[in-house]
Amino acid sequence: MNSTAAQTEVFGFIPQSVFYTVLTAVVIIIVGYVVGRLVEILIKKISYTTGLDAFFRKTSIGRALLRSGYTAGDFLGLFVKWIIYIAAIFYALLELSYASPNLSFLRDTSKSVLTYLPHLVSGIIILIIGLIMVDWISDYFKRSYPTNDPYSQTLLNFVGDAFRFILYYMVITIALGVMEVNVTILYIFAAGLAWAVAIGLGVAIGLVLAIPLREPLRRFLERGWGQQERSDKGGGSSG
Repeated sequence: MNSTAAQTEVFGFIPQSVFYTVLTAVVIIIVGYVVGRLVEILIKKISYTTGLDAFFRKTSIGRALLRSGYTAGDFLGLFVKWIIYIAAIFYALLELSYASPNLSFLRDTSKSVLTYLPHLVSGIIILIIGLIMVDWISDYFKRSYPTNDPYSQTLLNFVGDAFRFILYYMVITIALGVMEVNVTILYIFAAGLAWAVAIGLGVAIGLVLAIPLREPLRRFLERGWGQQERSDKGGGSSG
């Protein structure tokens, strides 16, 4: 019996299965911590050498993060590091849950979190990249049509911001869908929003097009009125 106890217990009082389960969980957490730190450092270096930080500064989101003290590398590295940390923690908890049948709730919770984590990460990545690209596209649109007329510039900014808002809405809806969040209410809201934005853009585009046509239209009307007045005078004289 003593030999059996020696085979099934560690340090004389810890069951062997429990000991190795706890040891595996600790190793998972340590490996996750080390990998997270190494990946963070690697992302920061790649971000700096590829010029991602400079590109990040050209977007509204990037400038907001820079004001908070984060560069693109800092933000992405921190994000990936904590995803690895969270995954390691719940993998460790999942391993610990096998130590006792009474920990089935811990096993179910850990499995649920680990199953949902890829959806959450994918949605966040889509959200970040999408919002950054929307900012870049909107700013590029505004820079592509420079004008010295303040009125035209105001309308151009309005069109660019409306375009930005529509794309923001699309990116957020797609990201939430990937995260398996019910976005039915967003689709209902989008139907009314689409009509409002379409009307607003139609008016704005009409006003923008009216600016270059304003002077030719004025000359055309003046010429038409002048010819009408001359014909009226000629008709009166002949009478």
